[in-house]
Amino acid sequence: MNPIFLQALSLHDIYDNNDECIHAAADIAAELGVAGIDIEDRLLATYEPDYLQELAHQIEGKGVQFGYCGLIVPFNEPVSSIPDEINRVKTLIDALPHLGIDSVRVPGNGVVDGQTLEFTFDAVRTKFQTICDYAADASITVFLHNHNHGSTPSTGKQVLRMLDEIDSPDISYVLDTGQFQGSPGAGGFGSTENAAQPQLYESIEMCAPRAAMARTKFYFAAPGDERWLDYPRIVRILKNAEFQGPISIVYEPRSDRPSTQALPDAVHYLTELFDDN
Repeated sequence: MNPIFLQALSLHDIYDNNDECIHAAADIAAELGVAGIDIEDRLLATYEPDYLQELAHQIEGKGVQFGYCGLIVPFNEPVSSIPDEINRVKTLIDALPHLGIDSVRVPGNGVVDGQTLEFTFDAVRTKFQTICDYAADASITVFLHNHNHGSTPSTGKQVLRMLDEIDSPDISYVLDTGQFQGSPGAGGFGSTENAAQPQLYESIEMCAPRAAMARTKFYFAAPGDERWLDYPRIVRILKNAEFQGPISIVYEPRSDRPSTQALPDAVHYLTELFDDN
């Protein structure tokens, strides 16, 4: 079974967006016996080395490890926001060694304010090139993250083109199962009766051979019933692509099930699917 990590931000339904989510996620990961947790920059109280080192010590003491750290991106802002984003990710990259983290997850940007898709795509590619050039000196891997919300890259073709046009050995790719075009949850406003459109699975199948990590999105996490996403089909795609990377489980609730129940159910469900398919 691929190593499983829990996204700490999943617990924001119970805790504020702070490091309480990190500690709670680590406790659940330890109880479930999975590899560890992934975190987001917004959950860290500060980038002060003493705080980060103590946090890393506490998480390690629970018997789990950190995976990646993600960067929040303002999807509703034009590409003029990118310079600030680059400065923030550089500061984050400088801080990550204190946590023992060697990878950062970065999404693209929104196609907004009359920007064309091609103009935005070019700006995003330049953004990633700049981030990768900086990350190389710190030995940090940069994970491109497909993300919709009107952003690019948000299709399989866009992801593959972006990966091919970034000239860096430090670029990698995390496949988000719920953030391609065609997912009811990609914009955050899908109806509970909807299901993913075929183009979602086409993009997953296209990108799975290039993925170093899978970010598996759950919206309901009722045992055996994820409604919007066909996980038996997704797992078959990943296995057919001989995907061997870690799996990060992310819960974005569209029901009244708390994350403390949903995350364990998602772990058991995915584990059974990978064992059976």
